[in-house]
Amino acid sequence: MHREQFARGIASIGLVMFLFLCNARVVRAQAPETPVLPMNVEFRYLPQYFEQSIFDDPRYARIEALLNEDGCDVILLDKTTNREAFYSISKPRVDSLVANGSDAYITPIGFTASWAKESSPAFSIHFQDRFGNEVLWNFAVGGIVSHASPEVIYRTDNSGIIFLYAPHRAPSADGTILRIAGRGYLPESTESDALAAFYATDMTLGQILPGTDLWTVERSPTDILTARWNLAGDGGRLRTLALKARSATEASIDQSDLGEPDAPQITLDVVRVNDSYELQWVSFESHFNTLWIFFGPPLPLPAHAIDDKRIVTFTVAENEQANIASGELEVRRAADVEHMLWHFETPSFARAMTLETGVNLTPTARAQENCVDNCLDLLR
Repeated sequence: MHREQFARGIASIGLVMFLFLCNARVVRAQAPETPVLPMNVEFRYLPQYFEQSIFDDPRYARIEALLNEDGCDVILLDKTTNREAFYSISKPRVDSLVANGSDAYITPIGFTASWAKESSPAFSIHFQDRFGNEVLWNFAVGGIVSHASPEVIYRTDNSGIIFLYAPHRAPSADGTILRIAGRGYLPESTESDALAAFYATDMTLGQILPGTDLWTVERSPTDILTARWNLAGDGGRLRTLALKARSATEASIDQSDLGEPDAPQITLDVVRVNDSYELQWVSFESHFNTLWIFFGPPLPLPAHAIDDKRIVTFTVAENEQANIASGELEVRRAADVEHMLWHFETPSFARAMTLETGVNLTPTARAQENCVDNCLDLLR
């Protein structure tokens, strides 16, 4: 009898120790929350850029050319849908834009540039739009102004809000003409569009895009000191987040988007509050140009078991331009979901726009820790 009671006591102690060790392993293996931005921000460096407004074409309102080391990309703004159509010979670039919900097409583009002595450059672009119309654009460049005003040009449309940082600009010159389906359009400035046609060098394009990203957490860390997350998104997008701890509560996170030819270097400056992260600022760097978004109080990032709402202010800056946009964010969080409504105070014309961004996180079976396996390991 005593032996049976003793045996049952030993079994009970063993079960308690088993559960304790199991719980301890789960606590040690519990990954910190995944610090994903609830916004999609593009920041791209353009060695050369030119555009022309189109006032009396039945379909298009603007054409842009983005020149880089890979060649030339073209954007046409469709006035009937207020959406931009992006044309490029680069399949990775087109795939990335399509994955983000943009209208993008792989298209052969004929491009030539001439730099005659003692004269400004001239460009010629030839391609077909998605409707089969022939587009021929000859652009002659006037004299460059080193500190053109305004240095930042703003736009809002269905693609969100856009910041063109272009302090080195030139107007178009004689010889500039755009032909679409055989009809010609000359540059024409109006009171509402003084920059009807211009050329810029060493320009950056920053853009806050509307919409909600869906990311699957393929790999989560088990140790905060070596925190690293692997994410998979729509269209085969891959993202890596690597944490660099500065203290028990503060850290920076490097974000890398794999396979993105134009992806900037992205850094998140975060503080840890309990088991979730809050963002103090995020920076986007490309070719020694930097775009910042500052938050006050810090912006909460998605958390697994937290539902809340709060108001956060934001300020956007680029290089020496301390405040190119500002306003308030309405932040709504639910389990692994975060949506934000942007209210702009500056620039003033953006006050009427509605911009909503967000992120939904889904863990994979591989990322979900299983206590049974961990506990069995402890007993071996």
